[in-house]
Amino acid sequence: MARIFEQMQIEEQRASAQRPVPSLAAREIARRVLGGNFKEKEMSSGLSRPKPCLGVVLGTGMGGLVDRLEAKQSASFSELGWLPSATATGHAGRLVWGSVENRTMVMLQGRVHAYEGQPAAMLLRGIELFAALGVERVLLTNASGGLTSDLTVGEIVILQDHIDFVRNILPAEHFRTHEIQSYDTCLSGQSVRVAQSAGYLCRSGVYAYCLGPSYETRAEYRMLKILGADVVGMSTVPEVIVARSFGMKVVAASVVTNLADSLNLSEREPVDGEDVCRAAATAADGMWTIVQNLLQGI
Repeated sequence: MARIFEQMQIEEQRASAQRPVPSLAAREIARRVLGGNFKEKEMSSGLSRPKPCLGVVLGTGMGGLVDRLEAKQSASFSELGWLPSATATGHAGRLVWGSVENRTMVMLQGRVHAYEGQPAAMLLRGIELFAALGVERVLLTNASGGLTSDLTVGEIVILQDHIDFVRNILPAEHFRTHEIQSYDTCLSGQSVRVAQSAGYLCRSGVYAYCLGPSYETRAEYRMLKILGADVVGMSTVPEVIVARSFGMKVVAASVVTNLADSLNLSEREPVDGEDVCRAAATAADGMWTIVQNLLQGI
């Protein structure tokens, strides 16, 4: 047993040595934010904030969760500088700092997707800022299409694995420490149990990551289901890879906003961004329960 523990320590040290370091720009923004200075041209307020216990990326329809934070302060991505502007429906593009029961956390109210035309490196900047702020635990949320007949609109699926159909769009250094187990098994399992115990529809599942921005065809839905995916979306996986490369513990949660399998696929109704936002917002209470659980024990 002692030898096994010693080997685990050696492997952890080796992984730490290989981890990338947040860029100078990310560290500068983190310094300003921790000093209470959110906007690019403001003078320092002289504050010294503790590092956040949790970082959360709020996907489509989830932006309203920032209203549940106490003593919050925010700035748009453009006001902060360096972070790319979000253009997708339901993504406000703001960094929000606040607390829950005296535990500090930071939220990104929106994200940039690969299909928005930004250079690939832009996709990692939000997570890179989390790393510079000292975040060790992240929750990544998204809206997704449900692929199995027993899923329900508004149900939360905690990701246990993913299928990456985009691949190789991030800088190589973020793949050096990428592990087979991308999602923290313990925290993900806790998230499912806590949400279910509180009466919310929640389960674990596999996420298929596609480029977008168009929604999937009927044939693609059938293919994804055959391959073992439970839900499909256009985000999150690049953030998972980058967060793991920085050594963070990752939990990812998809809200099912439309169903591919509830009706005959040949008669499936079209999906639009506004419908997705409304459906995702119905899971806000369940998602907040997961946030509160992830803040425990930190």
